[in-house]
Order: sequence, then structure tokens, then C-alpha cells
Amino acid sequence: MELLPVTIFEPGKHDHLIPAFAFIHEDCVETDHTLATFQPPFLHRDPSTPDVRVLEYWRNNAAVAAEGTKVMFMQMALSESGEEELAGYVALGSQASETGPFRGSVEKLLVSPRYRRKGIAKRLMSKLEQVALERGTSLLTLDTEAGSPAEGIYPRLGYTRLGAIPRYGVSPKDGRLVDEVFFYKDLRST
Repeated sequence: MELLPVTIFEPGKHDHLIPAFAFIHEDCVETDHTLATFQPPFLHRDPSTPDVRVLEYWRNNAAVAAEGTKVMFMQMALSESGEEELAGYVALGSQASETGPFRGSVEKLLVSPRYRRKGIAKRLMSKLEQVALERGTSLLTLDTEAGSPAEGIYPRLGYTRLGAIPRYGVSPKDGRLVDEVFFYKDLRST
């Protein structure tokens, strides 16, 4: 397995990867019980087609990327068979605020369970931060489920924990309410 350089999703050119975004999203919810927009079970018309809800979500993200208000970063990898495939991704959302045009949000940092522990999250976040600064986005915010593996990743990447909101979302694992933790990073001070 070889990791390729992190690339930016280009609408039109990379639209064929939208089902892969959806499958990774589903896989993270089912494998890790990630609190990420959708609840299982995921319904598939056939094994090659993601759940229509998740697929439509990523088609909408691609449309927003085409408008220029979101940038989607992709970590591609060469599989053992030599095929290029999506291993993980993250998105940078822009703020539509005249009082905070320098603010952005980190959205959906998801890595396929098959490609974990290879530094992909760090690579994706590094590229996101580089592009954010180039775009004039210097204050980033994000959130993740309390107690999740991601909660430990963000401080190592220089993000400051703001606090938690109790009973923020419904766990895909067992339906109980779980807390959400919020972080920020000021790229001007790093």
C-alpha cells in the first residue's frame, strides 16, 4: 500500500469518487459507531451502491465544493492490487460571515478502517491547514464525539479543547445520547 499526495476534490473530474466517499462514511459509522450524520442500518440496492441518503449527502457536498464554499481533501492510496482508491478525506467549510471571513470549519475527517494508523488524518489536516491559510482562513473549529479516538488526535495536531455539550447526539451504537467535544486552532499563532 502506497499513499499518494493529498489532493483536492475537483467537481467533474472526481465525481466518480462520490460513492467511495459514501462507503467510507458508512463504514466509519458501522465499524466505529462514529457520530457522523447518519444512523444505521444502511440500505443498499446492490453491493456496489451506497445508501441513497449518504450518497445524496456527498453529492450535495460536491455541489457545494463546485460553488467554492467548501474544499474537500482526499487521501488516495494504491491498493495491494495496484488500484488507486480513496483512503480518507476531510472538508474545509467556509463561513458566510462578513464579521468573520477568516473563520472555517473542519468537517468529516474520516479514514477508511482499512487504512488506519498510517498517518492519514495528520496528512489530511496538514493539507487542509495549508490551503486554509492560502485562502485567508486562519481560525478553524471542529467537533467530535467525546471519548472517540478523534478526541485524542486533535490536541496532538495543535487544536485547543473548548469544552463539551452533554447529550449532543444519538449514538449509532446503542441509541444513547452522547457528548460532543469542540476544538479550535488559530493558524495565525502556529
